[in-house]
Amino acid sequence: MRRSDDQELCGHIVHVDGGWHALTVFGAVLGTHDHRDPAVRQVLDVGLAFLADRWTLRHRCSGGEDDDEIVCIIEATPTSVTVARGVYALPDTPKLTITRDQIVSGEWTLRH
Repeated sequence: MRRSDDQELCGHIVHVDGGWHALTVFGAVLGTHDHRDPAVRQVLDVGLAFLADRWTLRHRCSGGEDDDEIVCIIEATPTSVTVARGVYALPDTPKLTITRDQIVSGEWTLRH
């Protein structure tokens, strides 16, 4: 979905199990809706703004325990997202790039 005034990519919507998911540019779920129009509105209204917020990152561990950490998004594209692993995106903060495929597979989860 692109904004009509400047054609900026704000996110995507997908039809899932009779409902609609509003997704970020890189594929994380912003919200779920019973109808298409509210999903479109959510993507266009907050799809980009949510990227500036703190997110919770979870890696699916094979050992059973999943660890949550707070991250800041520093770059988002349709194929990947790069996060700063910490509450602030300072120059020396460790960074991690996660592909859309890793998000779709459930290996990594980002929650707003």
